[in-house]
Order: sequence, then C-alpha cells, then structure tokens
Amino acid sequence: MKQPLITVVIPVYNIEPYIKECLDSVRAQTYRNLEILAVNDGSTDQSGALLEVAAFEDERVAVLDKPNGGLSDARNYGILHAHGEYICFIDGDDTIAPDYAELLYDAVKDGADIAVCDMEYVYEDGHREFSSGGEFTSADTAEMPSLIRINNSACNKLYRTSLFKDILFPKGKLYEDLATVPIQILRSKKVVKVNRPLYFYRQRSGSIQHKIDRRVFHIYDAIDRVRDYADRNHADPSVMEEIMHMYIIFGLDITTLKIKDMEKTAEREEMLGENMAYLRKRYPDYMDDPFVKNMGIKKRLIFTLLSQGHYKTVLRIYDR
Repeated sequence: MKQPLITVVIPVYNIEPYIKECLDSVRAQTYRNLEILAVNDGSTDQSGALLEVAAFEDERVAVLDKPNGGLSDARNYGILHAHGEYICFIDGDDTIAPDYAELLYDAVKDGADIAVCDMEYVYEDGHREFSSGGEFTSADTAEMPSLIRINNSACNKLYRTSLFKDILFPKGKLYEDLATVPIQILRSKKVVKVNRPLYFYRQRSGSIQHKIDRRVFHIYDAIDRVRDYADRNHADPSVMEEIMHMYIIFGLDITTLKIKDMEKTAEREEMLGENMAYLRKRYPDYMDDPFVKNMGIKKRLIFTLLSQGHYKTVLRIYDR
C-alpha cells in the first residue's frame, strides 16, 4: 500500500548559512512520500538560489516564491499549496532526525489527528538541551485538559492537514505557535506522543525569538485567540481553566523573565508596568490562580510585588 503524502512546509527568509542542512535533513527522511514546499519569503541573500538547487536535485522539492510577509504568512502560503493528507512545519534553520516523518506517521495513522515528538535545543557553542513534547501517550482534551498546554511549538508535530482548513497562523504577530497549536489540539479527537527528540531547534542569538521589545506583549493576543476560540466552541470549563493558567505561565512568569533580561535601563520598569496592565485586563483575579499559589516562596514574593507595583524592587531581586 502506498504511503499517504506528507507535506513539509519550510519557511525561508535570509538563512543562507543554514538552509542546505535543513533541506538535506528533510530530503534524507526514511519516509519517502513527501511534498517539500520551500516557501521563499522574499529572501535577499542566496537562500533562494540554494532552494533552486535542491529542487533541481530532488523532484519532491517545490520552491514557492512570495513577497516577504513573515513566518506566519509563509507557513500559511505553504498550507494553501499543500496536497498532503498530513502536514508538518520545519523552520529553515532547524533540522530533523532521519525518521522524524516515519515515526510521527506511524503514531498518527491509527486515527489520531496530531502526533508530537520531543525536541532538542541546539546552541551556537554546540551544546544541546532536551525539551519535552509533553508527558502523555495518547489523549484528548476531554480526558486530559492540560493537554492544551503541552509544548506549543508548531514544528515538533505532524497534523492532519484538514485541521488547517479554517485555522491558519496569525499574520504579523509573534507567538504564532501559541496562538494556533492549542486550538488544533482542542480540535483533535486524539493526540499521540513519540517519546524521542526528533526535531532539532537551532538557537541563534540574532533570531527574532531573542530580540526583546514591546512585541513581547503579543503573547496576550495569542492566548486571547485560544480563549476566544474555546469560548465560541463551548469548551469544557476545565479546558477554560487551563487556558487561564496560560496567562500566568506565559504572561506573568515568562514575560517578566524576558523583560528582566533586557538591558538595564528605566525601560524595564516601564515594561513591567505595561505587562501587569495587560494581565489585569484579561485576568483580574490572577493572584488566586492555583499556579500562583503553588509557586515557590521567592516567585510568589515577586508576583506579589508586581501586583503592588513595586517594579524597582522586583528588578533589584532579579539583578542580585
């Protein structure tokens, strides 16, 4: 029996030093029936030329050229041109294990909508860190509401392409994965897990993920999108509770940590204040959230100081 077609969408924008390694890892997959859509998102370096070489060498590679529109726009462009029954997303500076597609397909083929694997973060100095794709085997949000909060990367997953029929990535926003993956998990009848790191996520100091500015507050737009979708579709109250936890995990905790790591200027204090305003608007009772109550003493002290507007004191604690 012929293998179902899997579409691999690879957004590409000015990643000349990395794109060949990425494409080589995709072309070397043990699962052979692939449609490889390399979306050239208006690159101004030699990335496009390298894509054309790959397309010449491998008929499975198709180069889709478009004006620059950002990561979400490039992924969406790939989705609209996809023919596969299943789809996955590989960022053009990352790589995958040779059996990435095979193992994820073997996991998803018996009725699941999404298969998830673990990841490794690969740093510029060569060291690697394991990143879990979640602690589960097979579940849905009805039996495991916290499933909606598993590793929200779009790239360590294989999806039924039909999931993206009416849900695409939000254009022009950071945290596009957080805005989209939980919705797809909520829509899935079953999500399965492959307990191996099959996706290798390159950590580049100059990449957009490492640049901190006021776009960091897009994280609230992402969670809002998930909450609004769940609310419109009458999600179970336990799922809604898990979504509210996201405001604590990503908004209160992670965003605070990102701000404190900025250059030590008065802007940090100002941004902490802005962050708390965003949080209060969406979750006035955030201090009563179980995630806050179960934090360690130092973290609860910091959250209490933030709630009272003592931003300088918080930064002094972090800067010790």
